Amino acid sequence: MLTATAAPPIERLNGGDPIIAPTDLWWENGVTFNSGAVLLEGSERARLAPILLGPDDVGTDPLVVVHYRARPMRDEGHALNRSYVGLAVFTTEFQLLRRLDVPVLSPESDVLGFDALGVEDPRITLIDGVYYMVYCGVAPRADAGWRAQVCVARSSNLLDWEKLGPADAAVNFENNKDGVLFPERHDGSFVLLHRPMTGTPADYCIELALGETASGPWTNYGGVLGSTPCPECRESWVGAGSVPIALGDGRYLVIYHTGNRLHDGGRVYQLDAAIFDLARLDAADPTAIVTHRLDRIMLPETSWEIDAPYPDSVGNVVFACGSYEYGEHITIVYGGGDTYILAARVGRQALIDAVERHPV
Repeated sequence: MLTATAAPPIERLNGGDPIIAPTDLWWENGVTFNSGAVLLEGSERARLAPILLGPDDVGTDPLVVVHYRARPMRDEGHALNRSYVGLAVFTTEFQLLRRLDVPVLSPESDVLGFDALGVEDPRITLIDGVYYMVYCGVAPRADAGWRAQVCVARSSNLLDWEKLGPADAAVNFENNKDGVLFPERHDGSFVLLHRPMTGTPADYCIELALGETASGPWTNYGGVLGSTPCPECRESWVGAGSVPIALGDGRYLVIYHTGNRLHDGGRVYQLDAAIFDLARLDAADPTAIVTHRLDRIMLPETSWEIDAPYPDSVGNVVFACGSYEYGEHITIVYGGGDTYILAARVGRQALIDAVERHPV
């Protein structure tokens, strides 16, 4: 089994229990996992609370808006159990305030549509007053297979989403997943992390692209971060995680994941952290932006994370699509065991200090 590194303690919230689990609703009665998370405070909370919670909401405390991936046990009329995106609103202590009973994003009704086979793993970033959702859209292929693409949608209120379609071929040149936008522009450009499925899983790298808009056109700089050798593993692969957290001066704390295939055939997904410095971005050596990295800041520990009760789910998984700063902590909203959504937090400065002790 894998062992954790010298990371600061991770506190599991809500008593370690899921904040979201499957319900009896047909579109989410299988699994609920991999979710974006947005913290609403101040004027933005005041603007959006009546839309998200109704006009009777008169509170002022911050809200956490979670967009989560859900899949039914059986998606009638379809060969695959397609994924949908649901929405739930919480207090910062993860008391549930509202959970919609219908998805806010669904696969295209056109059977040949760019995400007709599922909308997966939403990550949501606020840029210039607009919320952008980057997700994996799964499309059918002529050979009866599937194609995964980085896709983008936008919203002004986190409830109503307009699909902008797949990113262009500079990004979607292979099956591609794990897209996420930085919260700030770099030299006027949008910044996107993505993870093309090029070569074997051990070859996978998180890549970086710059775009004129959130939907492109994109200029891809190539791979910036790959997996590190793991003696306990047959192979390991990385993928981008939640929205990077700005540290100032073009530096970001990036929480991502590594998947591992153990020698006994089992799989374990872990969370890792790195510091990216976009001031060092160089087309000749895009890896130069990664100044520090610390693997295994979080490993599966609880039954919610280790077990996989659904036939399509995977055990031994912690997988983050959402994180945000609140007070002195970074809160991580993550999928556990490919079945549940959980939350944890870690001291902000303690995590930064631990990562900075590990230069690349």
